[in-house]
Amino acid sequence: MYSFVQRTSRLAGLVFASSSGLTIAGVGAQERPPATPAATIVEQVTVNIVNIDVHVTDRRGRPISDLSVEDFEVFEEGESMEVTNFLNASSRDNREWLEGADLEEVDGVDPPLMVALYIDRYRTRHANLLRIERDLAGFLSARRDQGAGIRFLLASGDPELNVRVPFTTDPGELMNALDELRAEPRSPAHDDGLFRLQILREVRRAYEACAQPTASPNVPGCVPCVDMWSSFLGSANQYAAEMQSRAAASISALGELVTALGGLPGPKALIYVSDGLPQRPGAELFHYLGDICPERQSETDTRQLEWDETTRFNRFSAFSNASRVTLYPVDAGGIRASSSVDPSLAGPVGAADGGGAGGLRLSTVLVPSNQNDRLRIDNLQATLSLLADETGGRAVFNQAHPEEALEEIAADFGSYYSLGYSAPVNRRHPIRQIDVRLTRPKKGWRVRYRRSYIVKSEEQRLADRLYAALKLNEQSNPLNVDVTFGELATQAASTRTTVPVEVRVPLSEVALLPGPVGSAGAVRIFLVAENEDGERTPMRQKTLNVGGAQLAADGEQGLVVVNVDLPPGDFAFAVGVRDEASGRGSYLVREIALP
Repeated sequence: MYSFVQRTSRLAGLVFASSSGLTIAGVGAQERPPATPAATIVEQVTVNIVNIDVHVTDRRGRPISDLSVEDFEVFEEGESMEVTNFLNASSRDNREWLEGADLEEVDGVDPPLMVALYIDRYRTRHANLLRIERDLAGFLSARRDQGAGIRFLLASGDPELNVRVPFTTDPGELMNALDELRAEPRSPAHDDGLFRLQILREVRRAYEACAQPTASPNVPGCVPCVDMWSSFLGSANQYAAEMQSRAAASISALGELVTALGGLPGPKALIYVSDGLPQRPGAELFHYLGDICPERQSETDTRQLEWDETTRFNRFSAFSNASRVTLYPVDAGGIRASSSVDPSLAGPVGAADGGGAGGLRLSTVLVPSNQNDRLRIDNLQATLSLLADETGGRAVFNQAHPEEALEEIAADFGSYYSLGYSAPVNRRHPIRQIDVRLTRPKKGWRVRYRRSYIVKSEEQRLADRLYAALKLNEQSNPLNVDVTFGELATQAASTRTTVPVEVRVPLSEVALLPGPVGSAGAVRIFLVAENEDGERTPMRQKTLNVGGAQLAADGEQGLVVVNVDLPPGDFAFAVGVRDEASGRGSYLVREIALP
């Protein structure tokens, strides 16, 4: 039976599971992995190239754009790497891309930078988005006037990934979509600030009730930091768990976008707009408990460490680096107000105002301190800073209107160096550390680049390319492949339908290599299907071998039929066809509704 894989995360991104076992028929159709002469030759020359996008600026933050390959040294895990590919983006000519060349057609040449603007509505107060919307629109307007072949995409986290405008060279389309975004309501149930206030009020009410004097001096009183401590910790743990869950949902949706971007060639910049991501979910609540119960401070400090999410974000950074995605987080929170000016957090007044820790008034003890406010803000911004630093980007903090900061980000778009080297194959660990140095550094110069990456398998790269076709509508067809559906067949005593996916490949497009028994070539066909709920089938692969008697005149096609059993519903098939010798590939999406 054919089964679905529920949408899951790989480093908070998506994974396509690889599987075999589909029935396939047609000319030269053969299951992998049996080797052919052509496949053997291709495997001998296949290498995994790591591309590092490097930004060099002077002490004033201005780009340095006249460096050469001799000015750089690259190290992986402390070992010097030979730079085999070099590009100075500031001196490149993008005219061929402006004419709309297929991404897969220009072998060995990076396409221009692609920029994804991602609004995490799940973690951004609507008022904050309204405040900076004009700055975002101004940023896009300036890019429209600038041109340079850069393509832009707009997506949002609602909390699921929602691609609102696929890649386009007209930023004006994104500006129109931003206007529509402003009018969309946002549920207050997703407001982190409101949930924080709710938990703080619960703790405050419990503390106040316990601290009240008893009716008789002979009746033992309630000691808040003793008798109510388990209740306080329960509230703080509840808050931490909820913040962790919300941050994980945001990273998962962001990871879906990074996965899709990773399927596309060339460098990608992702501008991530949110109110921040907590590095230690619940840290401010545990700190608050330490403030109102100073004798418990060592315990609350330990509790903060138990909720540390740094490892998750480090792995996500390495995953982004493997996808060649540079992150530019923008904190939409701007300049945040102190909790002391929030009347809803004021303590009791009058005769009831007593019993605070250290003999202080409750109205003083129960209001979050300035230090607590600073911790809360730092906790949200630390993750954004980590994501930017580890991927070679910039982070924007504490700006009510980040227009100038966005222009500084834009300066990166056309002023970077791409350094490529062959990834070593004998490393033990999947996450690899990178170090880039200048051979002739000058005082005040700063070098930014991705600090680590995760090695992707061939199957992962192919799966990511299919996902880019599905989610971003990034289709291309340099091999002139034709994908159609054959006659549907309903299974007996079942609601499932057998869908024949017919893939026709012009044999004249297949690159041939000399082998022991003559010239031969091979193309790999791989596909997935996705339903309306985002559930996907495992990725399936087959190989079409061409050689000897199969060589045909121009116009003859090789046919591969993949029979897929599916339940009722609407489905999108992403089909990839990759020439194993040349590396050229076609990636197409076809939709079908099953009764």
